[in-house]
Amino acid sequence: MGETNFKCFFLFSIAALCFLFLVQIFWIAEVAASSAKCPNVDVKVYAELKEDITFVCTAAEKTFSFLTKAGLNKRMPIEVYIVEKMKELPFGNLYLGKYERRLKRVTVLSYNTCRRHYKGSCFCGLRFCRKLHSSFVVHEIAHAIAHANFNTETHNIAAEEYIAYTTQLTLLPDDLRQEILTRIDNEGFCHEREITSLFHDLNPSIFAVKAYRHFSRPENGTEFYMKLIYGKCKLDEDD
Repeated sequence: MGETNFKCFFLFSIAALCFLFLVQIFWIAEVAASSAKCPNVDVKVYAELKEDITFVCTAAEKTFSFLTKAGLNKRMPIEVYIVEKMKELPFGNLYLGKYERRLKRVTVLSYNTCRRHYKGSCFCGLRFCRKLHSSFVVHEIAHAIAHANFNTETHNIAAEEYIAYTTQLTLLPDDLRQEILTRIDNEGFCHEREITSLFHDLNPSIFAVKAYRHFSRPENGTEFYMKLIYGKCKLDEDD
């Protein structure tokens, strides 16, 4: 009897895995109505609308250019999926984007879905627009590039988020960035000990602004990236 139950459970598990595999294939096919390789960077984009591919490639090129100049030179191919649905978070919030490290894949909620979600009103107090949406793409691609440059000894989530957010805010148009800095009027991090994954999880927007203000100081900037990459400054560590 026990053997029969085990066989049934085993067969059910195989069937379930096959179903999940087919669902994943269907999902990828659904979002991959259009796909293209970006002309100047090793990024392939999958999206329903061709215009989204153009925006993603522009954002990817800006991100690669900025981080290459900053010293993050290691590269790997990246796939970017623009999708209509992502996991819902508590209180009706949505994931706007994510980088899946194991798959080396970026997923970003489409512009039209983001705009519908915010009902044409605001994001961080700003009216939602294409430039803000492009910054989400910048953020996730920066995650991918940062992850490729860290090694197992120097990598941690706080450092990766620091690079992603400071890249995102730096590459925003000046007027949008200034509006965000005005609306979220917090001082920058005063010490590396304050830059933690817990702080990020509790309030990503404030983390972003404090990180950018810290990054903007003459003594920090892209040199601080190098301290993170090479382990000269390790965040989230106890003294």
